Amino acid sequence: MGSVDMKGIGRWFAFPLCLLVPVAGCSYDYPDPRTTPIVQDERPAITDPSLTTESATEPADPQVHQREVRNYQDLDTLLNAVPGPVMLLREGPLDGPARGFGGKEQVPAAGQYTVTAACVGAASATIFIRQEHPTVTLWPVELTVNCPGSASQVITLQQGYVSVHLSLPSPGDTPWTGAVGGVRMTG
Repeated sequence: MGSVDMKGIGRWFAFPLCLLVPVAGCSYDYPDPRTTPIVQDERPAITDPSLTTESATEPADPQVHQREVRNYQDLDTLLNAVPGPVMLLREGPLDGPARGFGGKEQVPAAGQYTVTAACVGAASATIFIRQEHPTVTLWPVELTVNCPGSASQVITLQQGYVSVHLSLPSPGDTPWTGAVGGVRMTG
């Protein structure tokens, strides 16, 4: 009688099984981003602009907090000394755990704009102004102010967006003294 070659049959079955094993391992169900609901942030929105400019924690010394409040009042006086419609206004602490400020705003039309930087309670502050536009890039304009005081400069902007930020000279937290600074753009 004839014998059946088991090695040949085993190879014949083994080869298709080897092809199927990697495919049959795992399957993942990735949701379609077009139909996946977006979970909204459940924190309450901050609607009072003064809350976004103050530091995140209370100073250990209540006198520092009082000094910071007075410094913001003096800062507002310095920034409001330049007349004209306000296009951009940013203020914030120059020291402490949540120091710094910055932001961007839309420039409604090309033209001349006056940038005023001011600070109170520190030796000095440096503000950078920059605009990126498809046809031209305004290299950062650096405006340094001796505190307490203000400095203004007229710059030419194109329609688009302009950004400003406080230059922080050293990384990390600095002692909280109540020093504040700001920038105002009019035109």
